[in-house]
Formats: sequence, structure tokens, C-alpha cells
Amino acid sequence: MDQHDFDVLHAACERQLRLDFCDGCTACALRCSAEVPAARHEWEAIRTYLAGLSPERRAAIADIEAQEKSVDLGDGVRVSMCRYYDMTQDRCSIYPVRPLVCRILGHVEWMPCPIDRIPSMLPTPTALHLMDAYADLERRTLDEWQE
Repeated sequence: MDQHDFDVLHAACERQLRLDFCDGCTACALRCSAEVPAARHEWEAIRTYLAGLSPERRAAIADIEAQEKSVDLGDGVRVSMCRYYDMTQDRCSIYPVRPLVCRILGHVEWMPCPIDRIPSMLPTPTALHLMDAYADLERRTLDEWQE
């Protein structure tokens, strides 16, 4: 599958996502780890988005990237959060251009909404086909792309 075919499949899946049920509670935020993968085209979209922001907003995001990102889950378990997750505001600073993995949180059976707020999910065969196609793309973590 080439990039164009993936984009068509991704757009079709995006239309099926039920964001109207999400109230922005951020219960799923612990999945926003530093190891979130992004394909090259997603990284380019993030860079374009950041470049289009005002200098003040870019500075604010640089401050967000510099925040302490380690979260203690108890029992000695710590999670490092995504570089773009705003720990103070408890939200994603690049939400409009977040990677596919972030977009499907709560919409697939293997990453359900942690508070069962989203009642319908992408059909498993469709979601698996999308993820198979995504697996064929060059992917790195956001930190790796940043380097």
C-alpha cells in the first residue's frame, strides 16, 4: 500500500470516529507516552502546524516540551509522557495534527475509552487493515523525529 492508498483509508476511518461522545476528560491521557509512533507524513504535518503558529504559541509549546514528563503510577511504575502533552493544562498541544495512534484512542477494541464514554468503535477488520497499512510506513517516535 502506498502513501496515497493509506491516506484514503485513513480518511475513511477518520469519518467513522465518534468524537461527539468525547467530552475531553483526558482519562485516556496516560496512553500519551513518549513512545507514541508517528509516520513521516505525520511528523511533517506536526512541523508544518508548529511553523504556522504565532511566535508566542511556539514559545509556549517549547515550554510544554521542557516540562517534567514523568508520571508516577504507583508501585514504582513511572511513565514518560509525550513531548507535546501539556502536563499543566492536561491536554495535547498538537491535538489538530496528532498522530493516527492518538486519533484512534477509544475507537478500537485494543485501546478502548477508559471510562466507556465512546460507545461505538471502528469495526475491527477496518481498524486492523488501517494498522497493517500504517505498519508499512516509516515510523519513529516523536522524540526520534525531533532529533
